[in-house]
Order: sequence, then structure tokens, then C-alpha cells
Amino acid sequence: MGMEIRVSLVLLAVLVVTGSALSAAKPDALVDPASTESQQLSQLEDAASGARSDLALTQRLAAAYLRLGHPGLAITAVRAAPPEVVRDPLLTHRLAQAYEASGRVEDALGTAELALARCRCSAPQDESCDPASQCSASTFAALTMHQEALTMLVRWGVSDPRRDTRTALAYRLAQRTARIASLAALAPAE
Repeated sequence: MGMEIRVSLVLLAVLVVTGSALSAAKPDALVDPASTESQQLSQLEDAASGARSDLALTQRLAAAYLRLGHPGLAITAVRAAPPEVVRDPLLTHRLAQAYEASGRVEDALGTAELALARCRCSAPQDESCDPASQCSASTFAALTMHQEALTMLVRWGVSDPRRDTRTALAYRLAQRTARIASLAALAPAE
């Protein structure tokens, strides 16, 4: 019986110490609630929740979450938007960035390919094509570069792009390819 009491007292002491340590710890917040950035994010969240079909608000909210290092929230923000909003190539690109930042490289590649396909869309007779989704040359180049970098990451088996040094190499190579392609497009035809 004496041994059981000692074990119970030790367990009680461990629970008391753990409980007091947990109660003394401050909860972690996404951002400092008193900061200007936090207040702006809160206003943006409120505005976006009240106007889910507003493409610009959804893009700004997803970008803010990515900037703050919360790709899961960016994914949720994009996924909560109506389908006609999510079809936008730049918002689809934002979703690919969020998947990449969360370590879902294959999902990021598939989504980047979809963003690029939506950007290429130029056939109004194709029902899956929205002529309004045509992209500028610079946007097309950025989406192509992102897709090429993700292709390399998947080929190389990168599972965590944030910690793998090959990520920077993939982006440098994709950027070099884009630069060479743009120079070739500017060169006079022979």
C-alpha cells in the first residue's frame, strides 16, 4: 500500500507541475492582435467573408496568409470561394503556392499546371475556357516559371521545399529557362 501512495503522489506532483507550466504559458496567436497588420488582416477577413465572390478580396486574403506563413489558411480561403472565382489563373496560382508552402509538392504541381492551362485559354468556343482569364505575357512567364520549378522538385523527390536546398536551385534553373525563352522571343527572325 505504501508503494501505491508514493506512485500516486509522484503522479500528482507531475500533473501539478505540468498544469502550472501550461497555465503560465501564453497562447500563440497567428499575429499580434494589437498590431496594425493584425487589424488589417481582420478587416480583410471580414470583408472577404461578406463578399465571397469578390476575386480581388480573395486574392488579397490568400496573399496575406501566405505572407504571414499560414499556407493552410490560404488554401482554405481559396477553397471557400465560389467556383467562378477559383477559376481565375492568378488565384489558382496562389493556391499552388499555398500547397507548395505546406509541403504538398505534387498538389502544387498539379495546381500550377491548371493555373497555366487557364492562363493559356484563348478559345472562346471551348466551354471550359473563359476568355476573361487570358493572362499578360509577364503573368504567363511567372506561371510557367513556377510550374517548371515545381516539375523539377517533383522529379527530384523534394518533399519539403522550405527546407530542401534543391528548391532554390529549381527556381534558379526555371528563371534561367524563362529568361532564355524571353530573349529568344525578342530576337529578330532570320
